[in-house]
Amino acid sequence: MNDYDDVLIYDIESRTPNGVKDTRSHKLRIFGCYSFKTNKYYFLTDKDKIYQIINAHRILVGFNNIEYDNYVLYNSGFQDIIERNNWGDYKFGNYKINIDMFKIFKERAGAMDINGEILGDLLMSYSLDYISQTIGITGKEDGKIKKFDYSILNKEIWTDEEKKKIIDYTKRDLEITKKMYEWLENYFKDFKDYIEEKDARNKKHITSSTAGFAYKAICKAMNWDEEYGHGEKEKFDGAYVSYPAGEEFSGKIYCLDFNSLYPSIMHQCNIYSPDNNGWSGEPLFNTKGCYNNKELGNVEKLLRKWYEQRVLFKKMKDGRQYSIKIILNTVYGVLGNASFKKLYNNTGGSDVTRIARQWILLARRRFREAGYFNIYSDTDSIYLIDPYNNKEKMLDIKNKIIQEIQSSVPFPYIKHKIGEYKGEDIYSGFDMGIDAEIEKIWFFKGGNKENDLELDVDDMVNKAKGFMKKNYIYLTVDGKLKVKNLGVRKKSTSALVRKIFWDYIVPRIKNEKTVKFETKWFNELIIKLLSEDIELALIRYDVDDAESYKRESQLQAQIARRYGKGIHFLIPNYRIGVGKGKKYCTIQEFRDNNMKIEDINMSNFWAELDYFIVDNKVGKSGKIPQNSKTLDSFF
Repeated sequence: MNDYDDVLIYDIESRTPNGVKDTRSHKLRIFGCYSFKTNKYYFLTDKDKIYQIINAHRILVGFNNIEYDNYVLYNSGFQDIIERNNWGDYKFGNYKINIDMFKIFKERAGAMDINGEILGDLLMSYSLDYISQTIGITGKEDGKIKKFDYSILNKEIWTDEEKKKIIDYTKRDLEITKKMYEWLENYFKDFKDYIEEKDARNKKHITSSTAGFAYKAICKAMNWDEEYGHGEKEKFDGAYVSYPAGEEFSGKIYCLDFNSLYPSIMHQCNIYSPDNNGWSGEPLFNTKGCYNNKELGNVEKLLRKWYEQRVLFKKMKDGRQYSIKIILNTVYGVLGNASFKKLYNNTGGSDVTRIARQWILLARRRFREAGYFNIYSDTDSIYLIDPYNNKEKMLDIKNKIIQEIQSSVPFPYIKHKIGEYKGEDIYSGFDMGIDAEIEKIWFFKGGNKENDLELDVDDMVNKAKGFMKKNYIYLTVDGKLKVKNLGVRKKSTSALVRKIFWDYIVPRIKNEKTVKFETKWFNELIIKLLSEDIELALIRYDVDDAESYKRESQLQAQIARRYGKGIHFLIPNYRIGVGKGKKYCTIQEFRDNNMKIEDINMSNFWAELDYFIVDNKVGKSGKIPQNSKTLDSFF
C-alpha cells in the first residue's frame, strides 16, 4: 500500500430549495468521489453505496468539506457516521482522518513560499479555482466549469443529458481537488522526516499548524512524549522598531540583519535551560530570568544542529531546508504557548524579545559612534548610510559588534566550518549579514501605534517627523524594488490600485527614482483602466456571520446579511447596495442596473494611492475632477 491508497477525495452536489445562503435547507443530491485505492471516480446517489465507499477508506479529503459537505451530509441522514464536535465542526467519526484543504490553505498559506512569494499574500480568494490557479495546477481554461445551471440540482428527476452535465461538473471539481491534494503532499513531503511515523501516516505533516509541527518535531528529536496543556498564548513585549529618520535617502545604503535572531538568542543564551543561579544578561545585557551558564541545554543543542543542517541543505538545494526553516521561525511562538507543555516558558519567551531589543540597540549605538547614519531598524535589521563609502570598514565595525555581543552570552556561537559541498567550504555561526545594498529608500507619513518600549537618541529626534514604521520602499543597486507592508500589498486594496502600482508606478519608480507622481496622471490612468475592465473597481471584503458583529450598521455586518459569510468582491458606488453614504454592490448588480464609471465612488482608490500623489487635488467625495478627461475620450 502506498501513501495514497487509503485516501478518498470527495465532493457533493446539493439541492438548494431556499437559495444558496440557507445552508440548513440544503440536501445531498450526488456524492462524487475519487478513490486512490481503485484509481476510479464514482458518482453515487444510493445511500448504501455511499456508506460502502466511505467505509473502505481511512482518510477523507475535500475542499471546504468540514464546514459545508459534511454539514449537508449530516442533515441528509448521515448522522451515524458524521459527528458534530465541540467547535461546531462536522467530521466523519470511526477514527477517520478528515482533511479540509480550504482550512489548510487558510491556516498555512502565510508560511508557504511559492516562487519567492508568500502564498498568503497572493491569494485574493480562498476558492478552489483561485487557489488551484495560483499554485499552478490549473489554468483559466481547465479550472472549474463556469457555466453550470445549478437549478438542475433542484429537480426531482434528471434527463440523461442533465445527469451527464452534473457528473461532468462534479468530476471537474474532483479532478482539481485531487491535484490539489497531490500538490500538498508533494509540498510537505520533507516534513514527514521530522515527525513520528504514525503522525505522518495520519497526515499531520499536512494538517498540523506550523507551531504544532515544530512542537512535534522537537518532541520526536528529544524522544519526548508529546504533552499538551491549556491556556492562552502569552503576549510579550515585542521587538524594537525605530522611527524612520526621514522621507527619502540615497547614497551608499546597507540593510544589515542578524541571522535567525530569535533562535540564535535561544541557543546562545540557553533560554530553554532556566537556572536560578545562572546567567541573567551580565555584563552588557539584562534579563528577567536566569539561565544555565555551565552546560548548553539539549534543546539548544538541537536548534544549533538544525541551523547548521539548514545552512548545508540550502547550499545543496535540499527541500528539507524549508522544513527546518519553519521549525526555527516558529519555535519562539511555541515558547510562549501554554498548549505546548514541554517547551512553554513564559519568562523565557519575554526574555527572547528583551535580549533582541538590547542587541539591535547596541548595534545602532556602535554604528552611530563610528560615524554611520542610522536610517531605520525593525526587529533584527539596521538600515544605515555608509559615509565613508568603505564596505570593508563597515564590515569591520559589524564584526566588532558581533564579538561584543558574544562576549556577554554564556554560549557564543562562533563562526566555524561545518562541511564542504562541491569543493566549497561551508561555514556557520552567529552573524549580521548584508541583506541588501540599496540605491534609494523612501518612507511615508502616517500614524504609529503608541507602544514605544525603548527609544534611542535617534528616536527622540525622529519621532516628531511623523513617518510610519514598517511601511517603506527601497530600490537596490541591482534594480530590484522591495515594498514593505504598504497598503498596496493588502488584500483589501482594490484590483485597480494594485494594477496601477505594479504595472505603472513601479516602472516609473525604477526609471525616475521618485515615488511621488501627479494627480492628473493618476486620474487619466484610472479612467483608462476602468474603461478597459470595470471589474478592476472591485474591492475584497472577507466577512464573518452577521451576528458576530457588535453593530448591525457596521459595513461588514451589512455585507454578511446581504451576501452571506465569506469573501465578496464589491464596487463602491453612489447608487445601490449595502452601506449608507457610500454604497457597495456586486459586479452583477452594477451591470444589471446599467451603471457607468461615473457611478463609481472613487474615494477608496484615491485613499489607497495617497502615498504616491505629489499634488492631491481630489476631494473626499471621490468624484472625478471637472477638468479631467471623460470616458468618451478613450473611445
